Amino acid sequence: MRPRRFKLEFYDDEGVRHSITIDGQVTREKVGKLLDLVEVMAGTPRGTASALSISPRKFDRLASTIISDLKQREFTASDAKKAFETSFTEKILLSTVSTYLVRLVERGVLDRTETGRNVSYRVKTEESRPILSLRP
Repeated sequence: MRPRRFKLEFYDDEGVRHSITIDGQVTREKVGKLLDLVEVMAGTPRGTASALSISPRKFDRLASTIISDLKQREFTASDAKKAFETSFTEKILLSTVSTYLVRLVERGVLDRTETGRNVSYRVKTEESRPILSLRP
């Protein structure tokens, strides 16, 4: 398995841009810890807005929409497109959504199921996510 890279950029309440990169295995726990740090540094009140959903990047906002709105069921690229456009009142191409879904599968956030020509996705459950191993 090749190393992964996850880059998170955000602006704090003073307009200063911060950039954090993880090189290696990216897990939900690592991303969660980073988002907690972002909330503290950006001055975002906890529980009012997800750091991903306020990002200017469509990829981050789509990931946020999927994790918050579609996590309880299987969905298609069209479902994800519709949820994004409803949440952000902004258009996004279906081909862009499909590309982003493939990236989320590669990063271990989503599971992908193919039945003939139909492709569906599901947010990975706690049991199927890789376990974070800490080394001293």
